[in-house]
Parts: sequence; structure tokens; C-alpha cells
Amino acid sequence: MQSNPLMVTTQTPNAGHHRSAAVVGLSLLPIAVWWCTREAPAWVVMWAIAGAEFLALKLLTLAGFWKTAPAWRIAAYLLLWPGMNAKAFLASSLPAAQAANGQELAAAMAKLVLGLAMAAWAASHVTTASHLLVGWVGMLGIIFTLHFGLFDLASWAWRRVGVAALPIMRAPILAPSLAEFWGERWNAAFADAARRFLFRPLARRWGATRAGGLVFLVSGLVHETVISLPAHGGWGGPTLYFLLQAAGIRLEKSATGGRLGLGAGWPGWLWMLLVTAIPLPLLFHVPFVERVIVPLFQQIAKEIPSI
Repeated sequence: MQSNPLMVTTQTPNAGHHRSAAVVGLSLLPIAVWWCTREAPAWVVMWAIAGAEFLALKLLTLAGFWKTAPAWRIAAYLLLWPGMNAKAFLASSLPAAQAANGQELAAAMAKLVLGLAMAAWAASHVTTASHLLVGWVGMLGIIFTLHFGLFDLASWAWRRVGVAALPIMRAPILAPSLAEFWGERWNAAFADAARRFLFRPLARRWGATRAGGLVFLVSGLVHETVISLPAHGGWGGPTLYFLLQAAGIRLEKSATGGRLGLGAGWPGWLWMLLVTAIPLPLLFHVPFVERVIVPLFQQIAKEIPSI
């Protein structure tokens, strides 16, 4: 029998205060990193803030688990795995259903090669092709290299040695609904953390619908810090993008959405594709492409002139 994801667990008042203090304390890390790098090139600021937010969230997810795991396993979780499910990663055994296989390895390698090829194209054409084309091809190259390539390879390698580390990207293009795309298939690392620290606590107070909307609002604000802040422009675009996703899921789950079949089958898949893809220029807006991504590939072209 599966447990209710919104089930309330007994918690002492001090536990909530300690968690709030931890959130506030760890939020100072990205702020400090931004302050130290604010005069650096925009792409350096982007990576620095993203890395600081990633590390802060990883440290937060360790609460309650770090005392029972060996030091090497904690270090591996923090530095060698992008997932946010500390409980699963630090567990002593791997369920048989999660075992890695050769087909997964081949798929991960293919996505890595594709990502590197796209990034190489962007770097080699950064002075001849349009900035928007270079930026979008380069961004896709980064996503395929990291999220679909290296992260999948890390998942395969950890599962080969018996560690529960499922891929964080779980064939999102196959999602039959917008809710499944964001909740189960796209960036499961953030979804795991969001469910634990945002959705469940908020749902207990305000219900699942409002809690889900607030999670998307927070996601938008987080993306503002790694997209709009380094670009010094495009403010509001990422937040609007994620609010549109929340609105899309709400429509999908409404009576109207049910009659239109937006939650399953090919209508649900098409709905997912349209809602996630069409507003993407709000998320990766022009200032970000021109001031962050294009200079990044200009720098790569300088460092590796043979590309």
C-alpha cells in the first residue's frame, strides 16, 4: 500500500523552527556568492549562483540523515550526485528494480555526444551565426551534456555499485500530461526537494492546489536569480513562465480539461508540449541569451580555438 504524499507526520515545534533557521542560513550562501562574483562576467555569475543554490539545497536535504551515513557517502552525495533524495542515496541497499543496464549506458553516451556536438557548433559559429541561434543551440547543448548525458551516466555508475540514484531526467518528452512532466519526469532532483520542503508543508495549511501554485512561483523566483540576475534584464519572464505552467496544470485537472482529455493520451502529450515549449522565450529571454550564453560560448571559442 502506498502512503499518502500529503500525510501529516508528527513533528515537534522546535523541528519547524530549526528547519526555518536552516533555510534562512543556507540562503545566505547564494547571496554571498553573488556579492563576491557580481563584477565577474555574466556567465561566471550564473554558474556561481547556480552552484551555490545547488549546494545549499543539498545541505538542506541532508537534515536528519547525515548522522547515520559514513563520511565518504555524504561527500559523494554532495559532490558526485545531482539528485536531492538523500534518504535513498544514503540507504544501504539498492532495490533490484533500479539496477542499471547496458542500454541505459548507451543512451546516456549518445545524449552526451549530442550535447557536446551542439555546444561545439555554438562555439564554432559564435562569430558568424545569429546570436539567438547560437544561444539556443548552445543552451540545448548544455542541457543535453549535463542533464541528459553526464547526470544519466552518474546515475548508471552509482547504480552499478549498488547505490539508489535514479536518473533525474526520466524521458520527459514522453510525459502524457503536464502534471507528470513537472512532477515525475523533468528534473526529479528539484521535484524531490520541492515536495519535501515546500509542497507538503504548504499543502497541510492551504491545500494541494494552492501549494502547487506556490511551488511554481518559488521555482520562477529561483530561476530569476540564475537567469535574470546575471543578465541584468528580462525580469519577470521566468516567473511568468512557471506561473503559466501552474495555470496549465490547473486547467488540465479541471472539469474542462477532463472533457478535453488533457491529462492523458495524445491530447495530454500535445498539451504538455505546447504549454512547456511555446512560452520558453519567457524563461530563456533575450537578455539572458545575449548577455550570458553568447559570451560563454565566445569564451569557449577563445579557450579552445580548434573548435
